[in-house]
Amino acid sequence: MSTYDVIVVGGGIIGTSSAFHLARRGHKVLVMDQVAIPNPQGSSDDHARAFRFTHGKDFFYTSLAVQTAPLWKALQAETRAELFVQNGILELVQDAGKYENDCVKVLQDLKIAHQKLKPNDICERYRMLKKSGFKWGLYHSSGGMVYAKKAIEMFAKGVEKAGGKLEAGVRIAKVMKDKGAVVGLKDSKGKVWKAGHYLFSAGAWSRDVLEDVGVPFTITRQECLYLRPARNQGRYRPAHFPVMLLHAKGFHIFPVHIHGFMKVGSHKKGVVNRKAVSPLVPDKKFEKAARTILKSFCPDLSDFSDLEGRVYYYTRTPDEDFVLDKLPGLTNAWVAAAFSGNGPMFAPLIGKTVSELVSGEKPETNLHRFRIGRLKLRKK
Repeated sequence: MSTYDVIVVGGGIIGTSSAFHLARRGHKVLVMDQVAIPNPQGSSDDHARAFRFTHGKDFFYTSLAVQTAPLWKALQAETRAELFVQNGILELVQDAGKYENDCVKVLQDLKIAHQKLKPNDICERYRMLKKSGFKWGLYHSSGGMVYAKKAIEMFAKGVEKAGGKLEAGVRIAKVMKDKGAVVGLKDSKGKVWKAGHYLFSAGAWSRDVLEDVGVPFTITRQECLYLRPARNQGRYRPAHFPVMLLHAKGFHIFPVHIHGFMKVGSHKKGVVNRKAVSPLVPDKKFEKAARTILKSFCPDLSDFSDLEGRVYYYTRTPDEDFVLDKLPGLTNAWVAAAFSGNGPMFAPLIGKTVSELVSGEKPETNLHRFRIGRLKLRKK
């Protein structure tokens, strides 16, 4: 007899959001993670992550952001916790600007308010910026940032409040199957965990947990720095400083948001790793690159001395789309993985969608691009 209705493998923002929405529907849920909840090595265990409506010419992803923003607002109003800050997104164009011009067209088509700004206009608004550091900018005020770690903690508390359970330090060694269904999960200590349904949202550990499925997941090592502005800290607070994105360089810069620190991170595809492993500290090359980028458009920040670094892992597919689908040949198991660092942005929508799938309902969101059948699975 199953102890739980649903076991969620993975305690990141996708796993906890899914569990939260499942618990709200009356399912008894267990969330487990092999490290901790939140997992410090996970891609979503970060203080702040970008929420943007700009996704190049990809109309579909911008429409997903349009669906997700009200869900974040509703959660924020309900929990009275600051989870979603709409301090704006400013894309600074340093190359030919094809990506940003594609963004403009999609924003126009979806009637999302935005501005194309000349360097003089940008520097008038943000006086710390260097006019020669970019050609123009694209600003949309409805974008901003999600407090990802705080959201994971909120979702996890919601699961427990609804009668669910959290289990940290549980590594799944085998997915037990029989007659077209998952019948249990055996952990590294030999204990078997059972439920009626299973969701696998283990991020960078998804490839190991679902090794026999053969989904072509790639794990990349991503780096970021938290830096304290050497001067004029007030001008870098969210009320005065948007999330700035430099698509050509793959960098994003966040305002002061945690203990007086800002964040500079790389969203560009990092070094491919076989699995998520230590060290969890960025190398000196990344610090040098961050200083160089900052010096090009915001020299006031480039001489920082008070800093901390972090390494985390993105899980990717060959086409960079998510996987959100039932596992092949199994009636009671789903996978939600490979969000390439975008999990925090879409978490409430994905969690809601997973709860619909597991509950046997047709999701409101079109999942065609996320079907597992689009990928060439590795032979067992």
